[in-house]
Amino acid sequence: TCKTFFDYAYKLLAHWPREDGEIIWASERDGWNHLYLYDAKTGKVKNQITKGKWLVRGVDRIDDKKRQIWFHAGGIIPGQDPYHIHFARINFDGTGLTLLTEGDGTHRIDYSPDKDKKYFIDNWSRVDDPGRTELRRSSDGKLVCVLETADITALKATGWKSPERFTAKARDGKTDIWGVIYR
Repeated sequence: TCKTFFDYAYKLLAHWPREDGEIIWASERDGWNHLYLYDAKTGKVKNQITKGKWLVRGVDRIDDKKRQIWFHAGGIIPGQDPYHIHFARINFDGTGLTLLTEGDGTHRIDYSPDKDKKYFIDNWSRVDDPGRTELRRSSDGKLVCVLETADITALKATGWKSPERFTAKARDGKTDIWGVIYR
């Protein structure tokens, strides 16, 4: 039970990491969609894995041996549009949160095909900024090199104007509402 609206669409997760009686479960019990580690025998929360005023949008992979989770989230970088998707990694015990993407936009990543997935290609953009493709290290998210940046010079020469991003306060006077204006 919670005081706010909650939505489980596309956010369900139940993962049994090993045969040690633990379950990783996605829940909105604190008002945000986060991951929790449960004791499967008692049904009690061992610890909240992710926490904060942001939400886990999905889990991309789980390494049971290293006890780490790779996931994508919205609103995880303060000051950026909370609808933008970023990627991160965290340990089962809630320590070691590592942001793997940083550019102000929505990211889509593809891990390298090696066994350890040491690198990933990060394609990201937003409505008012051309896209970029970067090579990054999976261990810490550090930029290895920029592979490509979109050139929209020809598009702008046609008179095209990019959409305008904006924020405004909600009726409560505190909550930021993010939007886009197309002219």
